Amino acid sequence: MIPETPETQPESPPEQLLQNWIGGLPFQLLFLENVLLPDDFRFDYSPESLTAMEAQLLEHDDSGQDPEKQAEFVEKGVAYLGEILLGIAGGSWGWNTRPVGDLPGQPVICPDPELELSPVAPMLLMSHALRVRTGTAFAEEAERLRAAVTARRQEVPGWNPVKEHTPGVDPKEPLPEHPALTAWLAEREEALAAWAQDAFEGAWRWNFHPDTLDWLEVVMRRRFATVEEFDASRDEPFVQGACWYMGEVIRRNKGAVWQYIPYDPDAEPGSPGSRESAWTDVPFVDQPDKRVGGTAVPLGCLRALLLQQEAEEKETLRETLFWFRPPSYAYIGALLQQVAMVTREQAESVVARFAEWAHEELPPHEVPDALVEFGLAVSAHSDDVDDLAESYEGILEQAAALTDGAVTITDVRLREDEELGEVLEFARNGVLVTQQTDHQSDQYLDQLAVIDFMGNVDPDPEVDPRRFYVADFVHLRDGGYDNYFVFASPEQATVLKQRLGLELH
Repeated sequence: MIPETPETQPESPPEQLLQNWIGGLPFQLLFLENVLLPDDFRFDYSPESLTAMEAQLLEHDDSGQDPEKQAEFVEKGVAYLGEILLGIAGGSWGWNTRPVGDLPGQPVICPDPELELSPVAPMLLMSHALRVRTGTAFAEEAERLRAAVTARRQEVPGWNPVKEHTPGVDPKEPLPEHPALTAWLAEREEALAAWAQDAFEGAWRWNFHPDTLDWLEVVMRRRFATVEEFDASRDEPFVQGACWYMGEVIRRNKGAVWQYIPYDPDAEPGSPGSRESAWTDVPFVDQPDKRVGGTAVPLGCLRALLLQQEAEEKETLRETLFWFRPPSYAYIGALLQQVAMVTREQAESVVARFAEWAHEELPPHEVPDALVEFGLAVSAHSDDVDDLAESYEGILEQAAALTDGAVTITDVRLREDEELGEVLEFARNGVLVTQQTDHQSDQYLDQLAVIDFMGNVDPDPEVDPRRFYVADFVHLRDGGYDNYFVFASPEQATVLKQRLGLELH
């Protein structure tokens, strides 16, 4: 804890120093995670990660690095440590004006006022950890705050600390989709085939794989020699199609939301909505519901390619993906709770089962498999199976189980039909259903037949609005993938599409 009475007056007002600190928090956290910490560090803002963070602090101190690099680690570490402590005790960032060396004060966290605790200075806490070298200083402070929260809850049952939103760091709800964005997305998707023929010569390259951004970059550089040429064409179909394609690569691979901020005559100069802002009246992709999620204006990214043509170090379009956070089991579990697809207990059970890699990146083709684990989807194996009839029966029975009794499937069998050849038969709620099949081998399912008969497992829409959607996702070239069927309502399907990058048909 630190003195609350300032001893000297800094050159800048404390309010400005605090706002500068908060404004830089996302960059401090990104740099810490992606540059200063090892790849296997569990950067999940959990109290459990504090011990590993303190170990890294001590290791950096013992490494013999020059003082500037050590100070850099401390500065970035303050941001992470403070956000974790705020997650425990609620409250907000504040500023203490007592000078620290050459610095005009330091950031502090101010716990929820109802806890009646003094501000905590993460920088001083890190200095304390370096001095005592127990490796437990961070965890002990977290436990002190947790004990205060527990005591308050005993006094006021149901009370929880409230954390003030940290801009650019804490998740938030996406903006409502603007009509101009809705129309633009529909227009661009409809024009995809013509645009791809023009841009990629209709080749496989427009399959939304991250590598296709390299080819898009080549096409852009061939098409435009100068920024002026690009600016003159920015509203034409080719550039608009390129913006949409780049944004879709990000959305489908990382899970992001298209956003749009219209011009607002009352917006502060330079802020989103003002004429001066690069975010005004232009579609962009964002991850508002993820901590320090990525955001990008494709139009600006494409334009930057031409601005940096003479630069020695060039940032590629594909490198933009680096700043976007991919889905994980932990993220998917939290999202599914938000849209009432699973209970908290169900989500926590699955995340605990995959605890070892619950926070690891899930590539697009593994996202629908995660939905299977959460009990919201079924898969049809694309590789060889031991028995066709048993495999079809398993798919149908698993799908029916997701309908909570609205649909029952019985009497599944494959048989020969004089007119249709081999057919799959089953009873849906006691009514016979016949599905024609076409097997190239007795070891491989007819995937088209599976897609057709899954519609028979949909509940009556007047009883339950949920149905089975075919999940489409980004495929690698020459890869073989199972087919997945996600059971969701139309509203839930929209959220899964926006935030997990799935295309649900």
